[in-house]
Amino acid sequence: MNATIVSRTTTSFTLQIEVPYSSSMLDFEEALQDRLNEAGVVATAEGLQQFDTDGSPITVGPVKLTSKGQVEKNYQTPYGVATVARHVYQSPQGGPTYCPLDRDARIVVSSTPRFAKMVSHKYAEFSSPRVQVDLEANHGRVVSRCLIQDIADAVAAAQIKQEDWSYALPMDGRPRIVSPAVSRSRMRTGATPCRSSSRPRPRWRSAWMGPAR
Repeated sequence: MNATIVSRTTTSFTLQIEVPYSSSMLDFEEALQDRLNEAGVVATAEGLQQFDTDGSPITVGPVKLTSKGQVEKNYQTPYGVATVARHVYQSPQGGPTYCPLDRDARIVVSSTPRFAKMVSHKYAEFSSPRVQVDLEANHGRVVSRCLIQDIADAVAAAQIKQEDWSYALPMDGRPRIVSPAVSRSRMRTGATPCRSSSRPRPRWRSAWMGPAR
């Protein structure tokens, strides 16, 4: 490992990386990108751990959950895959598991928020094969098309949910602002006999509609 944490305080930590010299500037830049990505993986894993619990029992709503122990999970980050052991909870009766780290760190599928933002932004502009090539060429990240699509779908679903929340009515249920509108339509007023056909031809006129006074 070319990147290590050399010190920690209560508010921060310090990383140390080793970058080799090269007779080719392009090779040096490629190596630098690799080492910076390694440092990013180490730093992200350290940052994720602050969102984990100490293993004590927790409650979610009325249900008490206990830890099943620390289970490793691979997290997709802008720099690479960070493997973190985190506490996974379950009720004594069994059922679905719950991971406080995934919730509090806002993990999207298995992606960190920054990587999910990157992927969804690129996917909005390009197809998944193009995003795949862009991530590898410009960020040194090799990911599958399925992961790209899963992350983009999850981000889109979260955005739709947030938009639904923003349209809640006031607590008293009464509208604060009323804006009348006027629209134009066509009304059928009758029919005119048609010499070339046995069926009458309908007559139409424009009509304006608006709120009653």
